[in-house]
Amino acid sequence: MRKIIFTAVALCAIAIVSVRPAMAESYFANLTEGQNLHGYVVESQYLNGSDVPIGARFLHQGTGFSLDLFHIQSVPQGFFWANSAPESDQGEPHTCEHLLLGKGNKGRFVASLEDMSLGQSTAYTAQLYTAYPFSSQGGNDIFFDLFEAKLDAMMYPNFTDEEIRREVCNIGVTVDPSDGALGLDEKGTVYTEMISSFEKHWYHLYGALDEMLYGKGHPLCNNSGGKPSAIRDMTPDDLRKFQSQAYRLNNM
Repeated sequence: MRKIIFTAVALCAIAIVSVRPAMAESYFANLTEGQNLHGYVVESQYLNGSDVPIGARFLHQGTGFSLDLFHIQSVPQGFFWANSAPESDQGEPHTCEHLLLGKGNKGRFVASLEDMSLGQSTAYTAQLYTAYPFSSQGGNDIFFDLFEAKLDAMMYPNFTDEEIRREVCNIGVTVDPSDGALGLDEKGTVYTEMISSFEKHWYHLYGALDEMLYGKGHPLCNNSGGKPSAIRDMTPDDLRKFQSQAYRLNNM
């Protein structure tokens, strides 16, 4: 079933992206609201400044996956995002951004495939969603291989609990260069990044204002990046539960 979903997305997109501009305009112009194409229902059209259709929104009937498709004069590019409202201050949305497309065999495969596909990408965590823009100069076929690999890694990751701990927060051994004495230090990419953020005075100001506006525990008040004190308490189970709830097709 998973493979059918990916193939349906790819077939629908290839048919539009790879045609000449005049053909693309004709294709979009001939779409009608409610029309069913390969299991996708047409919801709306996108028009340019001359009221010419250049894209459309499709909704996959089987999963609820929303697909916005455009013909633009550029290399093939995509933009995934997952609705990821934070349920706590532990930073699960931010941690998913770090882990999904870089850790585990699937994440490392995506990173290698992107290099071989002449691809470029970035990612960022907003308050209510996590975004993953990407593109490839390798052409349509290679782009859709990358499209499928990224979607698979986001929905069905296979990173280990130890990779989660090392990326989030862990205790590591340090060596004093002056005398060689050993010590303990808190480490972790997410943790150290947020320590740096919380050293800025305005970070505390906005946090206090959000609590006054929305109340403690509200998704618009919780810190999507993670508060250092709460990040220390996050377990692999917390992260896996959040990922399974946020990264599903009808939430992306």
